[in-house]
Amino acid sequence: MVTNSRPTKGDSQIWRRRKCLNCQENFTTYERMNLSHLIVVKKSGKKEKFQRAKLFAGIYHSMIDRKNFDKGEASQFAEKITEQIEQEIIKQKKKKIKSVEITEMILKELKKKSLDVFLRFLAYREGGNEKKLKKLLKKYTK
Repeated sequence: MVTNSRPTKGDSQIWRRRKCLNCQENFTTYERMNLSHLIVVKKSGKKEKFQRAKLFAGIYHSMIDRKNFDKGEASQFAEKITEQIEQEIIKQKKKKIKSVEITEMILKELKKKSLDVFLRFLAYREGGNEKKLKKLLKKYTK
C-alpha cells in the first residue's frame, strides 16, 4: 500500500513510500518514466526504440578520457545530463523523435556544463570526419 508519494528530479521521477500489508515494513521506491515507447528516427531513416543506456553511454564515453576526472564523477555527470535530456524529451510529448534532435539537446546541455566534454562529444559523434567536425564547431561556437 502506498502511504506517501511525490514527484522528484524535475517531475521525471516519483518517490513513493510503501507499507507492506504482511510484514508492516516501510519501503521507498523511485520510479522513472519509461521512454521505451518512444521511437528514435536515425539519420538513415531506420527506426528503433529509445534506449536510455545508449544516451548515457554516449555522454559517459565523451568524458572518461578527460584528465583529472574519475569514472565515478564521469558517471554522475553523465547521469545528470541524461536525466535532463529525458526531462526535455518528456516535455515534448512526442511519440517519435529524430536522433539529431536528441544530439542537439545533448550538445546544448554539454556546452553549458563543460566545454571540453562538449568538444569530446562532438568529436566522438563525428568519428574522425574532420571536415564535418570543423563545420559543426563553427556552428556551435558562434
